[in-house]
Amino acid sequence: MDTVTHGLAGWLVARAIPSDAGKREATIAVVLGSVLPDADNVATLLGSEFYLRLHRGVSHSFAGIAATSLVVALLFYRFGKWKDLKKLYLLVLLGQLSHVALDLLNSYGTQIFQPFSDARVSFDLLFIVDLAFTGIIILGILLSRYRPSRARAAIVVLASYVCFAAFLHLRAEDAVRNAAFRHGVPVVSAWALPRLPEVHSLPDLAPGRRAEAAQRPRREEAAPGLASIASRDRFPFPAGPIAWNGFVDDGRTYLRAEVDPFDGAVDWKEREWKGRDTPQAQALRDLPDVRTYLWFARFPTVHVSTEEGTTVVTFYDMRFGGLTARRPFVLKVIESPGRSPRAHWGS
Repeated sequence: MDTVTHGLAGWLVARAIPSDAGKREATIAVVLGSVLPDADNVATLLGSEFYLRLHRGVSHSFAGIAATSLVVALLFYRFGKWKDLKKLYLLVLLGQLSHVALDLLNSYGTQIFQPFSDARVSFDLLFIVDLAFTGIIILGILLSRYRPSRARAAIVVLASYVCFAAFLHLRAEDAVRNAAFRHGVPVVSAWALPRLPEVHSLPDLAPGRRAEAAQRPRREEAAPGLASIASRDRFPFPAGPIAWNGFVDDGRTYLRAEVDPFDGAVDWKEREWKGRDTPQAQALRDLPDVRTYLWFARFPTVHVSTEEGTTVVTFYDMRFGGLTARRPFVLKVIESPGRSPRAHWGS
């Protein structure tokens, strides 16, 4: 989740705690804990490769938050007025646990087992920005100033919202898997990942264009060929778990479709070779930047272009869009005659 939502969630959790001595300090401790793991965003100053390795790493792990919660609690104990070290520690830890729990809901991946494992865990239930989810938190804060029970009720509503997203996730995953089977696509694995809901741009009001649009099918279920990317005429609107990307691994390629979890409609969008298996990736995998990118990406693919003797190998992750995705989600390796390969992050 975004850092603002994390902070608001910590505030709501603090409101849900029964009032007692040190209420103000308790609120500050929980809210500070709820945003503390994102301090690792400072890694952006050290370059994209370091950022991918560090962000949602040890600062988001169980071991990491246990250690940093103790440090923050000791600072509160030393410089604050409330001298209950155990409660301060538990409150900061509670805030950090809320942060990790929310981050696990999206598809970025969180290394909760660092430093023992760099496996990235994600539940793929909510997009990283969800205005409906954040709105429930804000409403709960506004209504619970003098009524902690209302904050607890808001947390129950949030939990129900996540359960609803889990139900839609299962429907979307089943829909894309079944659509692949119908078209004879072998399915090694299938996933459903939340994406930004989109609204269509204003239609052309010319009579001929209106008639053409009315006769055009809403969706086509034909599985796409390689490198088939649809044109975009829509605008993102981050509200609700109602839009999903379905992914299928057929053993050699990744297929992506936009899935409607309510009616099960599948709109195939693109199909790309699996990037890890391409000769270009194999030839460059000893480069630290490439090794890091292939570790991070869930659906990596590769695009190769050559101009005036210079070859550009572009790695991108289908989770985050195509070749125009922003830094650090695109990696270019530039190979020029007589020079070592050079890594460049960003489109």
